[in-house]
Amino acid sequence: MIRNLSRTWWFGSILYVTAACYVLFQGGKTSLMLFVILNVLGVYLMLGRWSGIGGVNGARTIETQGGNTAYMMAGMRLSVKLRMQIPGFWPLPYVIVREKLVRRSGGESQLYEMSFVPDYRRRGEVRFETAPLRRGQYEFQATDCSTRDIFGLFEHKGTFSQPHDLQVLPRTVELKDWKLFRRARRGVFHQTYTSHYARETTQIDGVREYIHGDRLSRIHWNATAKTGQWKSKEFEREALPRIVFVLDRNKANYRGAEQFELAVSVVASLIELSVQKRMPIGFASAGLIAMWFGAGQTFVSRDEVLKHLIDVEADGEAALSDVLAQVAERYEPGVHIVMVTASIQEDTAAAITALESRRMLPSVIHIADKHAHPEDAAKLRHWQWLCQSKQWEFCSVAQLEQLPKALGVSNA
Repeated sequence: MIRNLSRTWWFGSILYVTAACYVLFQGGKTSLMLFVILNVLGVYLMLGRWSGIGGVNGARTIETQGGNTAYMMAGMRLSVKLRMQIPGFWPLPYVIVREKLVRRSGGESQLYEMSFVPDYRRRGEVRFETAPLRRGQYEFQATDCSTRDIFGLFEHKGTFSQPHDLQVLPRTVELKDWKLFRRARRGVFHQTYTSHYARETTQIDGVREYIHGDRLSRIHWNATAKTGQWKSKEFEREALPRIVFVLDRNKANYRGAEQFELAVSVVASLIELSVQKRMPIGFASAGLIAMWFGAGQTFVSRDEVLKHLIDVEADGEAALSDVLAQVAERYEPGVHIVMVTASIQEDTAAAITALESRRMLPSVIHIADKHAHPEDAAKLRHWQWLCQSKQWEFCSVAQLEQLPKALGVSNA
């Protein structure tokens, strides 16, 4: 760009000197007319520097398919509208707008280029729609605006910045139920080990002192009237088993990014269902940086897990068997371990057996490859037979839409 600009200036200077020499040495009306025209054009080109494009300011409006930019799911598109105001008075033939959307993890970017003709108030707007967004965090960089003179010789630029961050959650599928929940509630271990995790039922168990923040519906009016002090209802609590999800992030177990994205979507869908059913959960994500949610019986919130899943990548090198060994150490006996993995290695069976020795109930959700080789299909059948022979819950999915059926429920 600098080289082209230098050439333009040199060409203009040579042309001007030639016209001046033509007037001085040749004279006449023709030479004078050409010299005057050249001066007028030169003044016009120089005044283009004060076109006002350097002080451009604007505003960005974003809409999604669901109308809510705070909750975006992978695969959604953004509808973006840019409104710009250019100060000054010098006429502008057109303005080119360049917008850049950058994905922080991975360094991917999307560049969009539009143009508009300013109105008499030197205002204009452009609209565009992004490509479907992948899971991750995005940000809009500074918007570049540029214009040229009517001859296209000189380009004048300006920028304005309106920071805007976006978080795109993994894609999920709506689930109504899971047969594992029914099995967990009648399991042999949860009554002993999960009394720490309980939810209130609708059965009144007694009366307790009022605690600041209790809802009005909890007030026991008869007891309050008799004692003259605020009393609240106490409800019976139902003991619940805890479900710990283990996401395999070993990059060697996944053939491509699409297969790992499916694993993340499966985990996100199951966590959404568990939270909806008010089931206590834990989450283990062992990659380049291991994350252990709920270790030591601490509370796990949906938001902190989904926030982790936004940027998680298949960057681990530890074998699934090693991860399960750490899971056995960090989580209490009696929990249900749900492994989401694409691995079909038999050495994992020994680690799962070790979980059973600690009275942990294992389940396997296998992430299948749609383009698997015949030998991989044979290994998968053998792995499925092995799980069934040991009475481990097992299912395999190759697409997210297959998850409800694989879990043994129907969303109809």
